[in-house]
Amino acid sequence: MEGEILMTCGARLSDGTRCMSAPVNGKARCRQHGGASTGAKTPEGRKRQSEGAKARWAEINEALAMARAMRQQNNEAIV
Repeated sequence: MEGEILMTCGARLSDGTRCMSAPVNGKARCRQHGGASTGAKTPEGRKRQSEGAKARWAEINEALAMARAMRQQNNEAIV
């Protein structure tokens, strides 16, 4: 063990210490601190991501509209 260099993740934790877990093979960070994805690289991948985001926002907007309608109904029932 003498002279052997032990690789650790080294990511800074919320308490200010460094992560001591072993990094994933071929990477500098452990499986918990692997870093954010760099995103899609191909035009097809970017299009797929865009379509997914549009679908999620459509669901969110629909839920918000439903909540507004329910709030409006409740306000009218109180008055």
